[in-house]
Amino acid sequence: MSLPAATSRGRNLALLAALLGWMFDGMEMGLFPLLGRDALRELLHSNADKDTVNRWYGVILACFLVGAATGGVLFGWLGDKIGRVRAMTISVLLYSLCSGLSALSQEAWHLGLLRFVGALGMGGEWALGSRW
Repeated sequence: MSLPAATSRGRNLALLAALLGWMFDGMEMGLFPLLGRDALRELLHSNADKDTVNRWYGVILACFLVGAATGGVLFGWLGDKIGRVRAMTISVLLYSLCSGLSALSQEAWHLGLLRFVGALGMGGEWALGSRW
């Protein structure tokens, strides 16, 4: 028995949205290791020693990883409660807004917080997109 055309089309669009989201996630995850230390050097006002920059870099990477794992659990639960499409929309908006706002960071902890909250959305996107 085949699925109705609307259902198949909706699933394909959802899969396309998830794949595009994963593509942008991968790009963002690849850029931060290249630019993160230089950005932190600027945020720490260029007078920070290498150890301080490296410490903040490690903290921000850890915030990102913990946020992504937490977001997967949180948005997986939320997807069961309000529906995957709504939860996916919220997760993509959260990730997008926090990634964009990261450019406005004035302190290293601002960047860490935005990376954590943005990673919540990214983890949600991973969890919700992989279920289709």
